[in-house]
Amino acid sequence: MTQSSSAANMVPEDHLEFLHVVWGRRPLFTYIFLGVNIAIFVLMALAGGSTNEPTLMAFGVKSNPQIARGEWWRFITPIFIHIGMLHLFFNSYALWIVGPQVEKLYGAARFVILYVLTGVAGVYASYFYHPYSESAGASGAIFGLFGVLLVFGVRYRNSIPPFFKRAVGTGVLPVIVINLIIGFTIPAIDNSAHIGGLLAGAALAALVPFQKPGAETPGIFKTVQMVLLATIVVSFYSVAKNYDGPNLSVRNLRGSFTQIFTTGSSRQDFVDAINTAQNTFEASASELESRRMDHIASLKADSAKSIDRLRKIPSLAPNVDELMSALLRVMRDQYELIQDVERADTVTFAHGRRLRENVRAFEKIMEQLSNWAETDGRRFGIQMRHGR
Repeated sequence: MTQSSSAANMVPEDHLEFLHVVWGRRPLFTYIFLGVNIAIFVLMALAGGSTNEPTLMAFGVKSNPQIARGEWWRFITPIFIHIGMLHLFFNSYALWIVGPQVEKLYGAARFVILYVLTGVAGVYASYFYHPYSESAGASGAIFGLFGVLLVFGVRYRNSIPPFFKRAVGTGVLPVIVINLIIGFTIPAIDNSAHIGGLLAGAALAALVPFQKPGAETPGIFKTVQMVLLATIVVSFYSVAKNYDGPNLSVRNLRGSFTQIFTTGSSRQDFVDAINTAQNTFEASASELESRRMDHIASLKADSAKSIDRLRKIPSLAPNVDELMSALLRVMRDQYELIQDVERADTVTFAHGRRLRENVRAFEKIMEQLSNWAETDGRRFGIQMRHGR
């Protein structure tokens, strides 16, 4: 007798059929939801990064005041939003591991129902227990899937292959407990969302039967699946319709991905670049007006650095982008003026005339920026200081 035939005799035929049929199902929606998470993250990177507060708010994180104002979609959209690359990576890895197990057991329609409803339950738990903080992430839905596997293993312990029980039921308890402990020890983690999703997943798994081998999906599950998918689409349509966040631009990608290693934000980069330009211009103008040449070399170096920072400034909105382009032109004119003064080793009458033109242009731009900060800038958390 061969080794393969011995293994076949050891595993009952109905168990082999269970594994063949169930594990032959494709976890299509697991990969779709992974793709949506990544796509949203990239869009947020184009808008200044997923750690940038105005970007997060505009894309639909859980925010109790906004929900109270009628933005109901914030119960849905946070499931697909992640705050930082590590947050996206860990949740994507967890979904990659546990998602296919649940979808293969329950089928596509029931998986969508389980994932979305447990995700909403996690958001609602955060809404109820943490009303003063914003939150986002797929972890509530992922804990919901763990809750599904836990109850599935207990509910069907007598009808699934014995060796399969190690991956479900009490086999997932250590993973659940360890992650809950981590959540309780790290203040930044919203464990209420985890617990809400976990309990919702357990409750749904007690009510929703898994898709047995060869069984057709009942029409009610397909209908609910379509309704939930349509709700997701409508939710993100509402986000797009009401979007008031930073401008989506390739210019923002560099700053967005450097946030992986720093705690900065596109808003802070914007403010720092303008403050640096203002300080540099005012210092150079004061030096040239007094006709002193003591610090001309350092002023030229500072102006070059300021110009470099303005080139890399994140894009927030089309109107302010135009102002930034104008400011960059003025700073370049001032740099060229400093170069000419350095070569001449004196401030001539022509230099003084160019300086006055630059000062007028600079003051006009700063006034426009100040007006913008008083109106549109407030939604980005930006305020302008008054200069000379």
